[in-house]
Amino acid sequence: MTIQGTAVLVRVLDRILIVIATIGLVAMMLHISLDILLSLIVNAPLATTSAIVTNYYMIAVAFLPILAAEYRGSHISVSLATDRLPPRARHLLETVVLAITAAVYGMLTAQSWQQANEKLAISAYTIEQTSKIYVWPSFYMLPAAFGAMTLLLTLKVVLRITAGSDRNLHAPEGAGIVAAETGHD
Repeated sequence: MTIQGTAVLVRVLDRILIVIATIGLVAMMLHISLDILLSLIVNAPLATTSAIVTNYYMIAVAFLPILAAEYRGSHISVSLATDRLPPRARHLLETVVLAITAAVYGMLTAQSWQQANEKLAISAYTIEQTSKIYVWPSFYMLPAAFGAMTLLLTLKVVLRITAGSDRNLHAPEGAGIVAAETGHD
């Protein structure tokens, strides 16, 4: 696959993961609201709410948007020391940090993939009151998120080494996540 094809794949993965996380967030709000309404109105809350929220919705909402934050350049960074470096040294340091981060995400991907397969092999489930809820599918969200980050960070390193910059890889302005303006310069 070419670098351009990989960049398109990252863009598609970004959108897919954001859609899934958004669906998870809306579903979680509706599920919890329904649970509260049923509890208050007919004194019969949904028995599986806690298990589904913690094992599916929260994982989707917390981990799947990781790629979106990096792709849009929205991760928190502190650059007090690196801003004072010459441009070439700063570029080299940032590239090395990206490579190390990509390696860490690669290890997280491998480990979480192994754990997801182990959970699948035993058909992992949890019991909530009297209901058996299979949780093994949710374990595949982590390697999906970590794998997408590994791909993006690796592509950034390759672009920095071959083209000198990864600026063309970032999401277009205003894509998906809206940053709040503070009015401060």
